[in-house]
Amino acid sequence: MTLTVDVLDRLHAEDVATATHLVQRSADGAALIELLEMLWSVGIPRAKPLIGPVLERLSQLRPLQG
Repeated sequence: MTLTVDVLDRLHAEDVATATHLVQRSADGAALIELLEMLWSVGIPRAKPLIGPVLERLSQLRPLQG
């Protein structure tokens, strides 16, 4: 929940660059999924540029399947 709150605070402050940086540093897949759901469904202003980095970070955390 902390990631979501921190990112939403940054978006509210119109600081998309810092919000993106927080996403890129996160290793908490559950928090990233929660954030993605929030960004996608709630219609938060300035959220669109952040959806891509969240999806990218989630794909980096996905375990390799062999």
